[in-house]
Amino acid sequence: VMEKTQKIAVSSLSKTIKNETLAYINKMNGQGVSNLHTLFITEVEKSLISAVLSHLGGNVTKTAAYLGINRGTLIKRIKDYGISI
Repeated sequence: VMEKTQKIAVSSLSKTIKNETLAYINKMNGQGVSNLHTLFITEVEKSLISAVLSHLGGNVTKTAAYLGINRGTLIKRIKDYGISI
């Protein structure tokens, strides 16, 4: 069960993502993008990994645990995204 603080944080994060998505769409001036889902998922994942790695001092094992993903998967994503540790 999520604690009250976690619910507020998730709600705030959802609002931020929604607002940024709408801002991005508006900046496109009706041009549209055919891969908006892939673009956002990729950018969010890259930013998330980078932020958590930085927060944990570049510790890959702790970052994988923090994110709830396999360490090998994290290492692959770090390489794929060109994230420096």
